[in-house]
Amino acid sequence: MTQKFNLISHGLQRAFTLLKSRFCTSITMGLLVISVIGCDNEQASLDSIQTDAGENRTSANAFASKACSTAQAISTYCGFTNPEDIVPLPDGEHLLISEMGEFMLDTPGQLVTFHTKKALIEPLLVNYDPSEESWGVQGCQPPDDALFSPHGIDIVTDNEGRHRLFVVNHGGREAVEMFELVQQQDRWLAQWRGCAIPPGEPFINDVSGFRNGDFLVTHMWDKQSSIAMITLKLTTGVATGWVWRYTQGEGFYKLGESTELMPNGIALSADESTAYVNIYMGNKTLAIDLATERKIGEFSVRQPDNITRDDEGWLWVASHQQNPLTETCEGVEEAACLLPFQILRVNPENLATEVILDHKGEPMGYTTVATRVGDTLYMGSAHGDRIATFKLP
Repeated sequence: MTQKFNLISHGLQRAFTLLKSRFCTSITMGLLVISVIGCDNEQASLDSIQTDAGENRTSANAFASKACSTAQAISTYCGFTNPEDIVPLPDGEHLLISEMGEFMLDTPGQLVTFHTKKALIEPLLVNYDPSEESWGVQGCQPPDDALFSPHGIDIVTDNEGRHRLFVVNHGGREAVEMFELVQQQDRWLAQWRGCAIPPGEPFINDVSGFRNGDFLVTHMWDKQSSIAMITLKLTTGVATGWVWRYTQGEGFYKLGESTELMPNGIALSADESTAYVNIYMGNKTLAIDLATERKIGEFSVRQPDNITRDDEGWLWVASHQQNPLTETCEGVEEAACLLPFQILRVNPENLATEVILDHKGEPMGYTTVATRVGDTLYMGSAHGDRIATFKLP
């Protein structure tokens, strides 16, 4: 399905495409008014998005990339499909990459590994057969392999030295799937160990695991809410989501002071005492003390998507810099979309930020994640065929 609008987030890009098929809608941003009327009037559609300055949408061709290349100190590796999230595997040579399906349509995607020295892409080998040891909710059944649709991912080495993989899955259900990762020779294998499904009608995004097997997962909005209502809330400052905390003893509960405008990426501090939560439409990142569940700090960042933590404790945030109403990836069906982005490095102690990369143009844009391995940043995107690397000074 063609991506129609880069509006609000890669989630609402897909959502507005769906909205067009359900409603005929006009949005006048000068007054922040959304009117939903019968679809008999074909002229009142999402194709007529306007601002108070008139129709200023930028042509899709302005953001269509060329073949894989190196430009502006950024190198690319192609052969992926929407590599939305990236985490390093424990061997120091492989990355695990979540290839996201069509957002809001829950189309299938997959998990792949990337060998950083050989530039080799391989599907992660997964065994979905239930095992005797369960890490999730008792009785939770394995996902349908044919429907599996990954989004946010995290890898944690637990207190017993086992590598736990947490995956947000949209395929057939909104769940956090749990796997044990094992390396055999030069391939990584994943054994499904269980799952946990948040209550209600969740639309979850990113996950961060604890060493004891618990996790945090961001809830963007209720999935069964109308897209028109979600958009109205997000454009008028009404909170739509929160962070779920899952513990093996208590199940799910809302993390205090996390109800916000579309929580997106999430990461834990090295000592697991603090959660860092990107609030995409709030243009900020929160620091929440997990003992008191109170907000202890925040920093401003434009449209923050994913957030990662490196081995030294530094936080890395992918920030979208486009106008979400007038600059779109509409029509970019191949290669990559070149929407501008920034990568910020954040000191976890005082939340001081530094822009490490401010990029627009070839060879890649619309970056959703930046993961540091050694002296290299690996960057992915929710729309495109490539990941990119940037050598740090």
